[in-house]
Amino acid sequence: MNESPRLRELASAGTVLVVQAEFERPVRALGLLERGRVAALLTGAAGATGRSPIAVLALPGRGERLALRQLRHGGFFGPLLGSAFLGAGRARRELEVTAELRARGAPVPRPVLAVASRIGGPFWRAALATVFEESAQDAVAFLLAAPSREQVVRACRAAGAAVRRFHDAGGHHPDLHVKNLLVRSGSTSPEIIVIDLDRAHVAAPPDPAERMAELMRLLRSLLKRGLAARVGSRGLASFLGGYTAGDRSLRRALLARLPLERARLRLHALGWNWRANSVTREPPPPDDAETDGATRSTGPDLHGSSDPPPRS
Repeated sequence: MNESPRLRELASAGTVLVVQAEFERPVRALGLLERGRVAALLTGAAGATGRSPIAVLALPGRGERLALRQLRHGGFFGPLLGSAFLGAGRARRELEVTAELRARGAPVPRPVLAVASRIGGPFWRAALATVFEESAQDAVAFLLAAPSREQVVRACRAAGAAVRRFHDAGGHHPDLHVKNLLVRSGSTSPEIIVIDLDRAHVAAPPDPAERMAELMRLLRSLLKRGLAARVGSRGLASFLGGYTAGDRSLRRALLARLPLERARLRLHALGWNWRANSVTREPPPPDDAETDGATRSTGPDLHGSSDPPPRS
């Protein structure tokens, strides 16, 4: 069995557990190798968010808690396959990618374990655990809590800097969206953590086209959720400033991609409207009192023009 010096692989009765060596003893105490144990922990998990159940678990003998997340298919195959995967390797790959990115200085969670259990034939169900990020919330929850305009601007700058560190470390995130950024407020600047690295990979740092594509995916997630007005053009400009950090050549390269990305954004908006109308047969009501229609029609203003008035 080939093992990383930092990982231990354990197996029992159709379950494979890969754990960081320093966590082996408390993880063994959780009984994750017992048949049905992981499924029982995830059933009705109080910490569930998004499409994947998340259980927050105490670690015996340690001060940290674990965030145990079930892996699920997204996109087209999500409703068909759910949490069934061919083979047991997907969670381990995410564990190893997260560990490598963290070692390179990327702002990602501390990985602890990957576990997979056979559910029949070649199909497995898998979960991944990282150290739970205390006092952090995803960026959607942060924005819905009605922070002040200055809090939003500071968080956007910190988010831009965090995503830049992720990319510079060689991180490629195929599903970078607003719920995959955690925000932990601090006395000076918020801390941002990039999460949910399923299907992410580590390679050479992405080129400007790849970077801009991921940044625009992040922007589209704001638009789809009706949150763009809460960020505002100042927030977008602050994000770009945090991302480029005075690198004028990178800024020019990113902005050179903006006309193409705006065209793609309009196509995505047509798709969203078509799907909404196919269900409701009428345009859906806006999610917020402030609309983001101008941003939808013309694309993002990254140059710091005026914002809509802040919420009271």
